[in-house]
Amino acid sequence: MRCRIQAGSISSDPHNDRSTMTATSHHDDHLLGTALGVVTDRVAERLVDALERDDAATPPSDRSPLIADERRQQLLIGAWISDEVAVINEELLHDGLPPLDQPTEQLLRSSVVAELTGAGPLEKFLSDTGVEEIDVNSAESTWVTYTDGRKVDVGRLWATSTELTSFQKRMALRMTGTGEGRLDTSSPMLTLQSNDGSRIVMVLGGNTEHGISTHPRIAIRRFVVRQAGLDGLSDLGLFPKTMVEQFRALVRCGFTILVSGPPGAGKTTLLTELLGEVSPLERIITVEKNLLELRLEDDPRHPDAPALFTRHANAEGEGEITTRQLVELTRRLNPDRVVVGELVEDEALDMLDVASMCKRGSLATIHAHTSDIVLQRLAYYVSKSNTSLPEFAVWSLIAQTVDFIVHIDLVRNAKAEQAAIRRVTSVIEVGGLGEAGGVSSTECWAIDDGDELTQVAQLSQRHLTRLRLAGYSAELFSVGEEVR
Repeated sequence: MRCRIQAGSISSDPHNDRSTMTATSHHDDHLLGTALGVVTDRVAERLVDALERDDAATPPSDRSPLIADERRQQLLIGAWISDEVAVINEELLHDGLPPLDQPTEQLLRSSVVAELTGAGPLEKFLSDTGVEEIDVNSAESTWVTYTDGRKVDVGRLWATSTELTSFQKRMALRMTGTGEGRLDTSSPMLTLQSNDGSRIVMVLGGNTEHGISTHPRIAIRRFVVRQAGLDGLSDLGLFPKTMVEQFRALVRCGFTILVSGPPGAGKTTLLTELLGEVSPLERIITVEKNLLELRLEDDPRHPDAPALFTRHANAEGEGEITTRQLVELTRRLNPDRVVVGELVEDEALDMLDVASMCKRGSLATIHAHTSDIVLQRLAYYVSKSNTSLPEFAVWSLIAQTVDFIVHIDLVRNAKAEQAAIRRVTSVIEVGGLGEAGGVSSTECWAIDDGDELTQVAQLSQRHLTRLRLAGYSAELFSVGEEVR
């Protein structure tokens, strides 16, 4: 596409396959903005075309596919930008205007590269370590949530919905890692994972797209607390300091622990730091659905922690890999512990099955707004994934496998409209089958009248015996001392 710059306004030449750009001066900000838009669109088109052609071709055995080769993409983008800048300068000279000066050309180059290889207008938020969530509701409205609980509408980040949709499709094409693959009319919603582990969900929408929403939308969830340790989480106010040693003992003793809580409460963060207490000599195998959120392989505390993740079927309906298949695989991978990241329906039965056969139990997360519904929800998931299991068998499997439930919540002073804070509000001990059916359980840690998490009940003799044999004194779990 040939760019043309004249005095006047931006127009499109129907007799030329290149867009025409006009401006009164190459020093004008309007010129730079126009050039940025045209060059970005042209280079993006060439990148999309190159990715599609490379995907259709059979790559040489000594070279990785272009979509996975970030260095090759950067070199191609640099060369294409040079082509487009040369066209702009040619048209400027043709109209009697000086070519782009070096600072302007450099700014144009860096802006195009940021738009195509970075996160464009979201880059400054993604590079801010204090940002936890980014919710793009439309081109006009984007909300940014910070780790301190602040939520800010940063306003318009794209000129039009079309520009936002183009940004979505460019991001979908160039991102690698685990995800569903593409964003188009046949697949209008897409979940991806960035290199830093952030979860990115994109939804196609707007009047010009055959999508599933009134506007194109993006939701980004970042995992900002990494390798803080239980002491670090205690310092952040998640639980009292004296509970650090208690949690450490429960994990190292090999109990199976479920971390429950509502969305955004910090379940994955707490699970990761509980796993941080596992001995580096233990082999932990993680099984996750689509996205790798635990990322234990990147954690120096876990030198032996292979990660497995499920895979969707391809366009022909082939190649799907389920959680159940991966759990079966873990049995042959010599694990000490198997961690099935999040329990959503079928994963519940798979986790209980593998945890009952692991040497050192398991840990997992499960969605629940209160701790007292966790066991019922778990039983529901198990029953739904295998309807032939009788009710007694479901409750028996849960009672034999799960030892503790740690519930984390978002505690908010609604009256004062304060930002929510994350706190562990309950720890439940699972005691076995109940006399009247179901599973018996005891809330051993609860919030007291002073709003402190306190141990309110003694652990069962069965669990105290296991702790004692693992080298931990029963005094560590004595009742009566206020936990602060």
